[in-house]
Amino acid sequence: MGSNFRKVMDAGRAYMIGLRHNLRNQPHLSTLPSSPRIDDTFLVEFPKSGITWLTFLIASVNLQKSGLERQPTFFAINDLVPDIHVSRHLPPPLPFPDMRFIKSHAGYNPLYSKVIYLVRDPRDVMVSYYAFARKLGWYNGSLHDMIKDPQFGIKAWVAHANSWLDETKPSVSFNVIRYEDLRADAGGVLKRIYSLLGYSIEDEIIGRAVDLASFSAMKENEAFCSENNPTLPADFKFVREGGSSYKTKISKEDVDFIEKVAGETMSTFGYI
Repeated sequence: MGSNFRKVMDAGRAYMIGLRHNLRNQPHLSTLPSSPRIDDTFLVEFPKSGITWLTFLIASVNLQKSGLERQPTFFAINDLVPDIHVSRHLPPPLPFPDMRFIKSHAGYNPLYSKVIYLVRDPRDVMVSYYAFARKLGWYNGSLHDMIKDPQFGIKAWVAHANSWLDETKPSVSFNVIRYEDLRADAGGVLKRIYSLLGYSIEDEIIGRAVDLASFSAMKENEAFCSENNPTLPADFKFVREGGSSYKTKISKEDVDFIEKVAGETMSTFGYI
């Protein structure tokens, strides 16, 4: 009995060591669901490009179409549009559309077969990411320093965007959504996303989703869910200004540096 038990335990340990080794040598698995589905659709962005807003819009449409009397909240958004960086073990999809939208910040992953890539003007990304990273204590330098930081700055943005632009195969269902277009016409962009998947969503459902995810509604939602949460830094906000602020936040020297480093990629997305 003791010998057999030890054999089972040794086999279990060997399996876990092999699994960890496999994940280290195949990093793409770390941003793939533990039980992937062929219809998984990944919402991919470089951080602070607007994906939280997009997940709320999509969650609201899916809840309405599923006939559920529920609204997305910051407390429970991962139940509805799960974040692959929080857990690889994902909840089942809602009745509509009976497939998973999955949030990801991953660079190019050859195991993603359906990708909606959300992009934002990197000059504004730098401003928003800096405020976010500073508040969480991830970065303690100046905005000028962060823009030039290889991990957080403009070179990281270029590497992320170019990984998807350069390496994505024609067989992958890949579509780019610009944050600025989402701000200008959230309803139109939302309808387009569902059209890509073969669905035509009623205007009243789109309109309600846009209303529930308005800037004021999102701020109120965040404040409610942050109340009585002492783990968050004081005055921490996911929802900030939402618009373009780089012209008043970034020096001309740093704007010139961003455009020099990222100009070609920015041009691909129509930013310069």
